[in-house]
Amino acid sequence: MVDLGRLELVPLRSIWPNEAKDFTPWLADNLDVLGQAVGLALELRHREYAVGRYALDLLLEDAQGRVVLVENQLEQTDHGHLGQVLTYCAGTQAEVVIWVAQSMTEEHAAALEWLNANTVSGVEFFGMEVEVLRIGDSAPAPNFKVVVKPNTYTKGSHGSRARVTTWTWEAYAEELRVPPARVEVGRLLLEAVMKEIEERGLAWQPVMNKGYVAIQRSGGYNVLVIDVYWNRAPRLAAKLPAAPDELGLPNLYPNLQQTWSAAERDWGWTIPPGTELPDLDLLFDLVLPFQPASGPMPTPSQILPSDAELEEASSFPEKEDSTAAQ
Repeated sequence: MVDLGRLELVPLRSIWPNEAKDFTPWLADNLDVLGQAVGLALELRHREYAVGRYALDLLLEDAQGRVVLVENQLEQTDHGHLGQVLTYCAGTQAEVVIWVAQSMTEEHAAALEWLNANTVSGVEFFGMEVEVLRIGDSAPAPNFKVVVKPNTYTKGSHGSRARVTTWTWEAYAEELRVPPARVEVGRLLLEAVMKEIEERGLAWQPVMNKGYVAIQRSGGYNVLVIDVYWNRAPRLAAKLPAAPDELGLPNLYPNLQQTWSAAERDWGWTIPPGTELPDLDLLFDLVLPFQPASGPMPTPSQILPSDAELEEASSFPEKEDSTAAQ
């Protein structure tokens, strides 16, 4: 007879002691696990995204370009978090809302079901429970269970919200409600970037996406990003294979607020409306060495010395000063 193991439920707090410091960062790095449970391809846009005086756990985007928000709880759902979910939905114009908790009460599940059946078409609510399981001495494994999911048939009876398939500056202002001052900064940045591309004879092209313009080279690889909506916008960012300090890069624009996104692998600077545009010569000189003519950027292991190489280099005896020996 086959000897079968038994599933053991592992306390969530033994894996993630703190929701904000442990669970949310883990989830941001493992969106494929959550995405598989809800049937969506999810991409991180921002952690602890400011919505007025409050902070949303995760702001994401799905493969359709829809705004997705995730609010987490490592305990049973409560009224406070239901209010936060609705506040964040309004503040981000989210089209997919995912509420994750250790357990979801019948009352809160019913509330999400009601929202799916009665709110504006095009907004979908998921209620998720998270657990951690283990068999014997195996590594613990997360498991997301869908408690509430959108009723697409009911939603369809309200008619579908028009989707923007071609993004323009006007669409940013009208559909995403990006303030005119931000849009103007984006326009000016794109003009300056395209002028620099032309002067350098680069075959890079702008591609307008939901809330940001990607400057792409051959193969569809992003090189630069002009963000007017997602991450501390308006913002100009450069794609890098590793963090600036790992690469030994100096801050190009110390007078601007800088941000590094490990998930997006981009180094950016916030450019508030009314601020003088930065010198793009510096940015292009920095980016070009990391952008091959074709294919992806080099990986950190290809451009940074390994620990073994550093140890070997440090073990070489120092050369004796010949002048001193004489």
